Amino acid sequence: MATETAELTITKRQLILRDSLAFLTLLAITIVLFGVTLLLFRSFEEHRAELARRWATRGRDAFNNRHPEQAISALRTALSYAPGEISYETLLAESLAQAGRTDEAYNYFLGLWEARPGDGFLNLQLARLAATRKDVDRAIHFYRSSIYGTWEGDGVQRRREVRLELARYLIEQHQFEAARTELLIADGNAPEVPGLNMTLAQMLEQAQAPADALKLYRKAIAQEPNNAAALGAVGRLAFEQHLFATSRSLLERALRTTHDPQQAQQLNALMAQIQRIQQLDLAETLPVRERVERILAERGTARKRLQDCITSTFSATEPLQLLTDRWTAAEKITRPVLLQNPDQQTAMVQLIYDTEVATNQHCGPPTGDDALLLALAQARTTALEGADHP
Repeated sequence: MATETAELTITKRQLILRDSLAFLTLLAITIVLFGVTLLLFRSFEEHRAELARRWATRGRDAFNNRHPEQAISALRTALSYAPGEISYETLLAESLAQAGRTDEAYNYFLGLWEARPGDGFLNLQLARLAATRKDVDRAIHFYRSSIYGTWEGDGVQRRREVRLELARYLIEQHQFEAARTELLIADGNAPEVPGLNMTLAQMLEQAQAPADALKLYRKAIAQEPNNAAALGAVGRLAFEQHLFATSRSLLERALRTTHDPQQAQQLNALMAQIQRIQQLDLAETLPVRERVERILAERGTARKRLQDCITSTFSATEPLQLLTDRWTAAEKITRPVLLQNPDQQTAMVQLIYDTEVATNQHCGPPTGDDALLLALAQARTTALEGADHP
């Protein structure tokens, strides 16, 4: 009985040992197969990733060389090997935009934007595409979202650049007040960047904000006293505001510092106008005889302008008829009368200026001396208004 028990125990041990060996063998085979499978899988994935990188590089090169259709094809192939790769998807959307496939690009960027609505770059691309699609409201919305979005790298500079781009777009849309606001914010947030004051000033002029532009031109001059472009711009604005003496002083400074022949030509042309204005000026501070001679010469210029205006309109409107009646009465005023009567001088000067203003309103902008007399008339009106409202 004891012998049978011992044999049974030995048999069980042999079976357990055999089963263990079989299990260990199967386990080892499984591990080897898993390792081989993992190695093959990793090799396959690495091969796919390498193919994706190669196609993406081809796409990026094609994009940089402005071959968008080739870029689109290569990037779509890259995405087939690396689905969902953000950098490839973004470049594909840019390539669609570069190819002029605006709606496809817009929808593609919109899909990317839904996952990252605060991304400054995506908002900027959507703003540009919306502008191309003439969707003004959405373009402005995306521009502003881009300004307040997140940026990699120098976010301050990128936001400023986007704000300036938005201002240019608003100017194109004739939304001048909104553009002015963006430019003034850019000025308030801007560090002392060389040339930025000039850029902002020029854009403020385009936004029909000459007073703000003038301040920034002066800031540019304070930074660079010999900045010929800024000096010329301030001189031109002073001329437009009928500050002829100030304008002449600034233009002379600009001419002394400029090295640009084209700018020098423009400045000289404006200087010639100012010099002629000073020759035409009918200021009360002139010597009496000189003032009377100028009045008599300019009386003929203004009278001819009125006659030409009536002829071009084929009839005299009520304001022009009233001027004609005043001129008829003024024909009795001779040189001796003017020399002896300052009030008559003042009345004749007023008639000359009233004629230039009225004919400008009824017959369009004048040229030559008439244009300069009109500038003198407007300068006088501005001066009188300033005296009334100190």
